[in-house]
Amino acid sequence: MKMMNRTKIAFIVAATMGISACGSDGKDGQPGAPGQPGEPWEPPVVTTSAVAKVLNWQYDSGVVNVEFSVENQDGVAVQDLDKVQLMSTIKNEAGLLADTVDVTWVAGDDNAAGTLTHAGEGIYNLTMPHEAATPESIGTGYIRPGNGENGMPRTKRVMFTKTDQYAQVSTTDDAKCVACHGEFEDATGNATWGWHQHHHAIDNDQEVVIVEACLVCHTQTEKQDGGWAQNTMAMLGHGLLADGEGGRIASGHASLGTSYSMDKYRCSTCHVDDVVFTASLNACATCHADLQDADKDLAVNHSNFTDLDCATCHTSFQHEHENGANRDEALNRYNFEVISVVRSEDQASIEVTVTATDVEGKPVDIASLTDASPRGWATMMKHGEAILPGRDEGHVARSTDGFTGENGQYTYIIEHALPFEEGEVLVGGVDGRISYTHRWGYPANAPISVSNIKDVRRTSSDGMKCLSCHTEGLDGHGSARGGFDLGGDACTQCHSAYNWAPGKQGEDYAMAWGPLVHNMHFGAYKQDRGLNDMPTTDRNMPVDCQACHTGDIDLENVAPAVVLNGMDEASVYGITAITANCSTCHTGDAAKNHMMQQGGDFDVVVTPDGVHQGENGDGFAIFDPAPITESCSVCHTPARMADAHQY
Repeated sequence: MKMMNRTKIAFIVAATMGISACGSDGKDGQPGAPGQPGEPWEPPVVTTSAVAKVLNWQYDSGVVNVEFSVENQDGVAVQDLDKVQLMSTIKNEAGLLADTVDVTWVAGDDNAAGTLTHAGEGIYNLTMPHEAATPESIGTGYIRPGNGENGMPRTKRVMFTKTDQYAQVSTTDDAKCVACHGEFEDATGNATWGWHQHHHAIDNDQEVVIVEACLVCHTQTEKQDGGWAQNTMAMLGHGLLADGEGGRIASGHASLGTSYSMDKYRCSTCHVDDVVFTASLNACATCHADLQDADKDLAVNHSNFTDLDCATCHTSFQHEHENGANRDEALNRYNFEVISVVRSEDQASIEVTVTATDVEGKPVDIASLTDASPRGWATMMKHGEAILPGRDEGHVARSTDGFTGENGQYTYIIEHALPFEEGEVLVGGVDGRISYTHRWGYPANAPISVSNIKDVRRTSSDGMKCLSCHTEGLDGHGSARGGFDLGGDACTQCHSAYNWAPGKQGEDYAMAWGPLVHNMHFGAYKQDRGLNDMPTTDRNMPVDCQACHTGDIDLENVAPAVVLNGMDEASVYGITAITANCSTCHTGDAAKNHMMQQGGDFDVVVTPDGVHQGENGDGFAIFDPAPITESCSVCHTPARMADAHQY
């Protein structure tokens, strides 16, 4: 009986929907009966995401009015919006973005700020209080609808459209922010280079807006009710932070001119190329905070000045804040090229042959250079890393002599190389300094770095990506190494698995390229010492590996060279390669135990393979431990690595 009822019900449903079974002869059946008259059934609208657009807006007396639309992921108008946030900031009498409000309208809340009316078809009119606003106000802001009781997810922050009342507030190039901080679209609260990188906005074309979105909050507005602090975007960009007592402390970008090989005084590092600045209080007072202090003992009292007053006097101030022309000229003065890295005829030394041309492409006599000090270097590759038989524990061997050959070629002779081995792979090149006069008048140097290291070293990183942040060409080690030709790959000639040198302050951590970079940018080293002079992230949170790497990271391709570590020649020990990299961030005991279960080893016993005479004739140990393979790649496939590390 029950089966019959089910069959009848199924037949009725099928007939109602116009469905007919095929006949047993395999031909199409008869058309079904027409449906019953009445309203057709419509599925409920389900909103899983939404898009808002600002259609119109204006300031008025004590309020800001915004007309906007909201559609869901299917382009269907949202008819029941019950919550919307608005942030707005306007210029004060001094021309500074200084009056900022953050207000939210909530349906059914009698104490909610402002009013919201639905004009139909997903179009809304929002009026929000902004006490300082007038019909003549100039400012900017954004709205963010959603996340009320109806369950609609919040949209992205949507910037006010640009009108006569819109403050043209930034000459900073968003693309240059992305170059260092990574893409903003998928950023979370744990973004790679930002504390709240997810606070970006979009425009009506759904394009990401970065700096202008930041400027809505980071204005001259005083800290109030637990809200934003008086840390303007210009201050943060130039490396300053309010100390809460009216003063400034260094923060963030402050060390860009030192630690990161970035030139914060070269405006084009962050601003649009070829930008021409006009002196204004809105820009200058953010760093020169005492300009408007009438009680400050200044040569000129600026407290009552306007933007017009600034521009009258400061017509050529830009040279004080940028001028990398001298350095650029030095970096491009000579173009060195490696022709070959080979053994000498008697196989006792390595010969590095190079050529150089000037900016016009004309050959240069390297031996006669007086404004540059190039020097050759070379060594042998073992297990995918450069072995270091140089003047001390952390360097490759360097040239002691050389000669000029045919066609202007110059050959450097590296006498302290390791003994010849059948099937050996050699790596070599040139580094050194090019002298120039700094923009402030004192002598300075630009680095030379050129080699064949990209051709012979295994890597999943892209050294040229380092230049996205290190815009001055990774100027390191007394301006003797770096430049634009190799990026971070220039560092791997000495920062190899064979480098057991301690850190600058005598710290015991790996100097090999992978662990060193992971440690300094993402790992435990800085955090455990309470240092905050790098744009680091929580070491236990996802990071964007493609900011430095080429793409998928396959642990099968990691060379098994044991990473050396130690404080001196008598204390050298090893760490297996994958473990050395992963443990810089994954520092817990459980993580370490897991690595060891997969073949990792934090204390590889290392003994000297032999004694080599260094450049100065002093003997020291050459450590060459046998490679060790870990089984991490069995589970940590490229796909799983990508999922866990957000790339």
